[in-house]
Amino acid sequence: MALRIFVPILIIINFLVSQEYSERYWNSLATHLTVGVPLAEDESLIGGRIQVKVNLADNNSYVDVGQKFKIDKGDIGDIKEISIPSDAFESLAGFKEGAKAKFIAQVWDRAGNNIIGTVSDSVLTIDQIMPQLISLEITTTNEYEKTMAMPGDSIVFQLNTNESIKSPIFNINDESYDGAVGVDRSWMLTYPADDADDGLINFEIIFYDLAGNPGEKIVKASNGIPIIKDGTAPELSEISLFTSNSFDSSMAIKGDSAFLTFRSSELIRDVKVSLNSSDANLLNKDSLFFKYYHVFAESDSEGVISIMIDYKDNAGNLGESIDETTDDTEVIYDMTPPADFKVEMVGSLQGEFLKESDISDNESSNAKKNKQELDLISIIIISLFGLTILAVWLSWFIIFGKAGQAGWKALVPFFNLFIFTKIVNKPIWWLVIYLIYPIGYILRSLQIGKSFGKNLIFCLGLIFLPIVFFPLLAFGNSQYIKPKN
Repeated sequence: MALRIFVPILIIINFLVSQEYSERYWNSLATHLTVGVPLAEDESLIGGRIQVKVNLADNNSYVDVGQKFKIDKGDIGDIKEISIPSDAFESLAGFKEGAKAKFIAQVWDRAGNNIIGTVSDSVLTIDQIMPQLISLEITTTNEYEKTMAMPGDSIVFQLNTNESIKSPIFNINDESYDGAVGVDRSWMLTYPADDADDGLINFEIIFYDLAGNPGEKIVKASNGIPIIKDGTAPELSEISLFTSNSFDSSMAIKGDSAFLTFRSSELIRDVKVSLNSSDANLLNKDSLFFKYYHVFAESDSEGVISIMIDYKDNAGNLGESIDETTDDTEVIYDMTPPADFKVEMVGSLQGEFLKESDISDNESSNAKKNKQELDLISIIIISLFGLTILAVWLSWFIIFGKAGQAGWKALVPFFNLFIFTKIVNKPIWWLVIYLIYPIGYILRSLQIGKSFGKNLIFCLGLIFLPIVFFPLLAFGNSQYIKPKN
């Protein structure tokens, strides 16, 4: 009686693919087979069982798939959803690519009465093969270079696959675009270059076949050539003008050539250079460096010549027109010769031959002059040496006083070294070291500088430039600090 009330009118099959197509698929992403069995509101079904059966051989033979599922109280009067693991479904005989699965269900009530429902209208097609990219062509509407785009241009993506796919998703420069148009295996997206920043156009294309199998993400065109957005106008620098004139490179006469050199910030095209209102000729080009020239003729106008440079980069961005140099150089074309004149006076000058005595006198005079120069240099050196000694002695007089010793002790030979060992807190036998030149001199300079809190650089100044640093130590604000033994 209860089974007469149960009417299995529908089996609902859910799976991990998009439901926007009437045909259903078992794809490579599917992990479970979910079958929905409608149950009548009959309490005799509580505690009963449901067994899902499938046909993969396109005949009337159905086999069990998955285990029997218990019917609970909450299942009656509703649709009982049964989840079957993928391995139970895929391990069935007849499971293969392209096979179509038909489903029925057998239901037992609590007493063991059973009934087999009618075949579901839902047919599950097995499709687990990933879609493959055939080609991805990327071009731009730029009239100069199809791999570059400037503001106002569009970038066209043309995608072709080996089977029909759903509308692909384009992620371009971290923004998602799903407005691709097309059908089956061919899709196209037009992307406005104004949406991109300058530089390389980075993209990622995600696509699925009709069964929901994902294709491998596409990140580059089939030819591997990237698309570059360039919205920056080119700039010129190092613009200089000069001539071949042998007298003055800022002047020119008939037959001379004027040269204009400049450097571009990027590759440029359609360069047009005008010198003195005439089209200039390209002399040489080295990557971003250009050199143009113009040969002056009768038809050129005199005066300061004009320049004009027009250009654009490879994407078509116009550069600012240039009409002056960056180093303020200019060229003056001058065809006017000097005024006519006549030589007014002609004469000659006569000299006398030198006698041997005159030559000897000249040699003697030169030797005397050289001796005087050497004597002057010697006097200067001796004076500097004496001034240095005087400045150092006077400085030591003051330094001894700052260190608590009588200044006159610094002026007494050998005795001053004895007193110095007390100032720098060294044993008296250090007298022997201080007498060794230049080691003693260097040590004395380092130790006295340290005793007044000076750094290494100042101590080096005491060693190599005593005439300056010893007076600084003596007459400066430095205070004596008795060193530790």
